Amino acid sequence: MDRSTLLSLIGSFELTHFDNSYELADEVDHGTFTAQEVSYTDCDGKPITALLLIPSHIDASIPHPAIIACHQHAGEYEIGKEEPAGLAGDGSNAFALPLLEAGYVVFCPEHIGFGARQVPSRDGSGREAERWLFVEELLKGRTLLGKSLHDLSRGLAVLSTLPGVDSGRIGIAGHSMGGLMAFWFGLFENRIRAVASSCGIGPLRLLQQRYINHTFNMYLPGIFHHGDIEDLFSLLAPTPLYLTFGANDPIFPKEGSHLLCTRAKEAYEAAGAIDALITEITDDGHGYTAEKQKKSVEFFNRWL
Repeated sequence: MDRSTLLSLIGSFELTHFDNSYELADEVDHGTFTAQEVSYTDCDGKPITALLLIPSHIDASIPHPAIIACHQHAGEYEIGKEEPAGLAGDGSNAFALPLLEAGYVVFCPEHIGFGARQVPSRDGSGREAERWLFVEELLKGRTLLGKSLHDLSRGLAVLSTLPGVDSGRIGIAGHSMGGLMAFWFGLFENRIRAVASSCGIGPLRLLQQRYINHTFNMYLPGIFHHGDIEDLFSLLAPTPLYLTFGANDPIFPKEGSHLLCTRAKEAYEAAGAIDALITEITDDGHGYTAEKQKKSVEFFNRWL
């Protein structure tokens, strides 16, 4: 699969809205870091808010490397950008905190359908609203994945101009749906210098064979005519990648994880970039464990 084919599958976004302006709210002190809401517009001109997290121990007048922290799905549509920061949701998934401790600026965007970006549904469920968003994009000749990627590009454009951020040293990390978005954004956006993806991707054919449904962000109509997820690593290499899975993950069978790790190694070896790749299948389940978060920090320290 080549890049032009991939972009065509993501959908046509030629008539989208472009505006690099943003607004910063007042700082909120959380002790070891400060948080500010950043308001900007998505690729269709609709509002997005993200959290900008600044470690308290750094000199914010000097440019620092930054990480885009993508929140998970977990069926918790009311929770979004606050979870990676440890301000809501599952505290064990507050993976922004060790990054902040290591001196990174962290930017937590909110994906469409979550938090303040929820849309109404007839039965009041987030899943039905997510289905509506997926169909809405298809009717426009687009995909929900493409919509999310273009929204992340808007966030990256804003982040790159914020004080205290080194625009040449920006990475992305996430778990579950966040890991999916981190992987895809690394493919989509060449300004991303390193990617850490936890329990976020799997071979789509295998998932279909096992009747395992995922977030609607995972699906690109027509992709099977060109390949599958394991065929995408050649497009991502040589971008540094930390790819981690759990052997007992109920929604990503370990056979698929083994296939992805194998194919990633082949692609990075072919690109002469095997040193830029870390793949692992650990003896646990669907989680961004403290050990994996520590490895992510070490990974970003090397490449950013």
